[in-house]
Amino acid sequence: MRISDLKAFVILGDLGAFHAAADELNITQPALSRRIQKLEETLGVPLFTRTTRQVHLTAAGREFLERARKIVMETEESVASLRNATSYRRELIRIGCLPSLGLKLIPEALASLRVSHPFVAFRILDMNAIELVTEVARGTLDVGIGMLTSANPEVEFELLYKEPLGVVCNREHPVAGQDDLRWRELAAYPMASNIEQSGNWLKIQRAMDDEHIHLNWFHQIHSILGAFMTVRKGDGLAVVPRCAVEALCIPDLVYRDVSEPRIYRDIGILTPKSSLRPGYVRAFIERLRLQMTDE
Repeated sequence: MRISDLKAFVILGDLGAFHAAADELNITQPALSRRIQKLEETLGVPLFTRTTRQVHLTAAGREFLERARKIVMETEESVASLRNATSYRRELIRIGCLPSLGLKLIPEALASLRVSHPFVAFRILDMNAIELVTEVARGTLDVGIGMLTSANPEVEFELLYKEPLGVVCNREHPVAGQDDLRWRELAAYPMASNIEQSGNWLKIQRAMDDEHIHLNWFHQIHSILGAFMTVRKGDGLAVVPRCAVEALCIPDLVYRDVSEPRIYRDIGILTPKSSLRPGYVRAFIERLRLQMTDE
């Protein structure tokens, strides 16, 4: 069943005359008649009753008309969209990142790529570190920016830098003015923890377990923004990477490093191991490398 036959049926059903429908389609009346005949043979039912001047839809034709119209419209819209995409967006780079890293690393790299590869479009997805590794391994992302939470044979990881994890609190909090904080000293304060597992959460838990430190995990959050909401006006603390506080610049929040143990997360580039990297993907990765060299 061809779309051209369905389109001929829809137009003939709307206009009710072979000559008018043939003119609309810019084909001859015999050609239009062959299209309708072929469609009727495919469906196994007559779609029209014919007179010398007009045609009328049969009961089956009336029932099928709106379905055929929808198929024709959706197909033509899809073709138009594809042609438009081919004209203006030749390629697509699929990027996944930790939300806390997005504002720090992505804008300059994307701006550079727009200059060198103006026909490349961006798809940017923010996700936690565990999801990031999974999606890169599946090949649904061209580049991931984040942490390698566990070894995966389908993922290559290139370290960019190490970033400390500390605590954030409001400016009136007792620890806001302290420079030499230790994790054991924070056990008295309500802490915000992730509802779901994340790369940061795993790092923190392992470090606390190794040192036999028991923090007061009191509040539950789903994201960095949730952490900031929880502690901005209250007496709680949230463990966050330094870049998250720097990127959002919330004036009444303070970030403090914490030691014993000092906790770092490894930030790097994740790519699918088995995939061939197009030039625009290699250019984006190189820009990320240069960005870290310049800092």
